[in-house]
Amino acid sequence: MTESADLMRQAEAKDMLADRFDGYAKNLELLLERIKTGSLGGPVWTGPAAQRFDNDFLTRGSEVTRLAEQCHAAVRNLRRAASRLREQASLPRSPL
Repeated sequence: MTESADLMRQAEAKDMLADRFDGYAKNLELLLERIKTGSLGGPVWTGPAAQRFDNDFLTRGSEVTRLAEQCHAAVRNLRRAASRLREQASLPRSPL
């Protein structure tokens, strides 16, 4: 396999991983939105268990939000790296 082909393969692998991280971030964000429809802001579920859930959700929710943000950052980094690899692959090679 030529060096250019290897670089293109690496770029494609980074893009595929970026797609997966993008999906993870979207799933985390969707999960948070769905959980928010639970006890928060409604009289459907009340009492100590609901209060514990709300407190845990506030704590864990911010952690999940940070994780989703980190996934988005990973996507940007992977796409940038893939772009650099493609640029490197397109540079003319000097004969040995």
